[in-house]
Amino acid sequence: MPLTTAVVATLTTLVTGAVQFVVMAVWGGRQGRTLHDVLMQWDAHWMTMISEHGYSGFVMSADQTDPVQWESVAFFPGYPVLVRVVAAPMAVLDVAEATFVAALTVSTVATVAMAWGVSMLAVELWRRRGPAPCDRRTTAVLTAVVTVLAVGAPMGVVYWMPYSESLFTAVAVWALYFLLRRRFLLAGVLTMVAGATRLTATALILTLCAAVALELWRWWRGTQQERGSSVPFPACAVAAPLVGSVGLVAYLSWADRQVAEIGGYFAAQERGWHSGVDMGAATLRWLAGNLPGELTGYTVSSWSIVLVALLCAVSFGMLWTGRIPWQLWLPAIVLAGIVLGSDGIMHSRPRLLLVPVLLFTLPLVVELVRTWRTATRPQTAVAVGAVLGAGAVLWCALGFWVSGVMLIDFEYAI
Repeated sequence: MPLTTAVVATLTTLVTGAVQFVVMAVWGGRQGRTLHDVLMQWDAHWMTMISEHGYSGFVMSADQTDPVQWESVAFFPGYPVLVRVVAAPMAVLDVAEATFVAALTVSTVATVAMAWGVSMLAVELWRRRGPAPCDRRTTAVLTAVVTVLAVGAPMGVVYWMPYSESLFTAVAVWALYFLLRRRFLLAGVLTMVAGATRLTATALILTLCAAVALELWRWWRGTQQERGSSVPFPACAVAAPLVGSVGLVAYLSWADRQVAEIGGYFAAQERGWHSGVDMGAATLRWLAGNLPGELTGYTVSSWSIVLVALLCAVSFGMLWTGRIPWQLWLPAIVLAGIVLGSDGIMHSRPRLLLVPVLLFTLPLVVELVRTWRTATRPQTAVAVGAVLGAGAVLWCALGFWVSGVMLIDFEYAI
């Protein structure tokens, strides 16, 4: 029932987003800041400036000599280019704040697409868990619940901002959905878009490579068991990671040439954002110094790291028991490993860990909805339904609170 999923996902996303905007506007207003001020912070400035001027022609640092701002190459072009395309007709029509309006439009559409993709993933997980009724009502409930899980998450406000999270997450979940359905070329094309949007598309490319290994093994086993018969070669699966790598490789190659004088893309990352793989040493130092103490953005970031680490540990059991397919587990564990195993701006961790949290918790939520739908006693169904409703409200309350603390009360970059 794709239509039901699309409609319910869209409505739930827009309602949840509207409530979050009201919360951010009221919260920010108490500190004399408009909703525009709240949403246009930190990386949003980089994204909109790159969209307007490209990777040169503007100054956001003390170094005004480089024809290309070396800090700016840390931001992949997928999102700002899309914003530029949407903003172009608005600029012709002399729309005020055309780039900002275009960015909100792109983020909104991408967030709706993300919610739809997550809902389709949930339906696919439901189907894989075995026979159970999944009528229109069940599909609607499942879609609403997993949409709230995605959009109402702690730091979910970033999906609506001029950040690349919404676009990357949207193409990532759809790529994983098509991978689960064995539509390898579609998964590869979407991974290519993800690779032009964020460096963490590496996790999707590795997942496609794992799928190739599995498909080649199945092909080889088929040829051995059915000698004399023609077993088709998995050409689409083999092509998928090659196609999926194009966006990432193309941008890194260009960026390396632009900032060759300082050592290339990864040198710019290290120099501008102190970002580099250190096997978790910086994360452990951060936790040791910031986990206890007064509740601030530092402790929120620290606890998000701890909770995701616990989710990673639990996920091994979920993988072993078949509650999460490896196609979701692998990119989630790789993404979590990239974030937790790297140095950088630690208070950005709550938003950088949004995708692993979503992929790890999605099967758990699907299982809870399944328990509600298959309950044989009315009392059990009512109790589980109450848990789902209360859980959705509490999840959004937590998500809005964390978003407000990190975006409005906290003074450092998120």
